[in-house]
Amino acid sequence: MTIRSTIKAPPIYKVAVCQAVIALLISVSAWVIDGRVSAYSLLIGSLISVIPGIWFASRVFKYRGARSASLIAREAKRGEAGKIALCAVGFAISFIYVKPLNVVALFSGFVLIHLVGLVSFALFNSRRSDKS
Repeated sequence: MTIRSTIKAPPIYKVAVCQAVIALLISVSAWVIDGRVSAYSLLIGSLISVIPGIWFASRVFKYRGARSASLIAREAKRGEAGKIALCAVGFAISFIYVKPLNVVALFSGFVLIHLVGLVSFALFNSRRSDKS
């Protein structure tokens, strides 16, 4: 079922690109400051945040408008379940297969990139509403 809407989609892909760029920058910085293990641990943690976030956003923002409320709610539930599962799998794979692993850097990358996503979404969204 396709419901057309005049409401523009939020800038989810711009947010993902911003997160990816920041993830690369902090990983390179970590490599210079603390070495290779911290760098790839930070990068893996960042990817564990970015990939499920893209999955969730692509599901939730597939539909727009009041007529699509039930579809949006359904996709939000599916998207959140998928996001949690992807995060769990990402962490499990990291703990099982990545040796050596800097756990502090892994979780720092995850949290930092999640926060970058929240801030960049707010900034991109406020710029978009200023243009309206």
